[in-house]
Amino acid sequence: MRMWHYFLVGALLLVPALLVTVVLGLTFDESSLHLWAGLFTAALGVGVHTLVILFMLITGRVLREAIKARRLPPEFLVELNAFFSRKSAYPLAGLGAASLVAAGVLGYSARGFGISSAWHWLVGLGALMANLWALQEEYKALRENQRLVDRAAGELDRLDREREADGAPTPPEPPPAPWISVRNGWTLAIAPWLPYLYRSIIVARGDFERVSVHPWLELSLLGVLVLMLARRKPSTASDAR
Repeated sequence: MRMWHYFLVGALLLVPALLVTVVLGLTFDESSLHLWAGLFTAALGVGVHTLVILFMLITGRVLREAIKARRLPPEFLVELNAFFSRKSAYPLAGLGAASLVAAGVLGYSARGFGISSAWHWLVGLGALMANLWALQEEYKALRENQRLVDRAAGELDRLDREREADGAPTPPEPPPAPWISVRNGWTLAIAPWLPYLYRSIIVARGDFERVSVHPWLELSLLGVLVLMLARRKPSTASDAR
């Protein structure tokens, strides 16, 4: 399956989930159905939009590596940059995910902090409109982006056939990115605090004493260790030379 196939499956699940959540909100009967539907919809929506962002980031990384390691013509990267500049799918993905999170937070804030529930309804309806708009734009962008990737793959196949016909050896694949890296260190150091803050602010309604810092603290410290090891690697290599 191609990436846009996975996105299409997620979008076909997200649209009815959005509608069901809105209907349950409009007919709210003090039960927990609207809460659980909203939680499922928000998690699914953030996942679908994140898939789009990751695919676009990975596409750019793959094309850059192909240009550097496989002598792919740089015109593909120029075309990809032009594609990003004229398409609104990337910011719309962020808007769609952020609107769902904002609607969920305001829904709990009305109970925990006394904020008017009208803000929850207003942002919730805005999230519905924003996501319906974003999903169709993201789908079109993914299809067009996939065509660019297919063309790049075809060009790489052609270059390999020419290289084999000339008797030239196939260039080795670039080594995988190391796990001990600055990026992974920062990610592991910061990411564990997000569920902790969610449980403290939203679930516990600001009562931080009710929420344990474990295992989030240990995971964050592991990220700090990875970050320290990654920062020591360049100096170690230079000392070895």
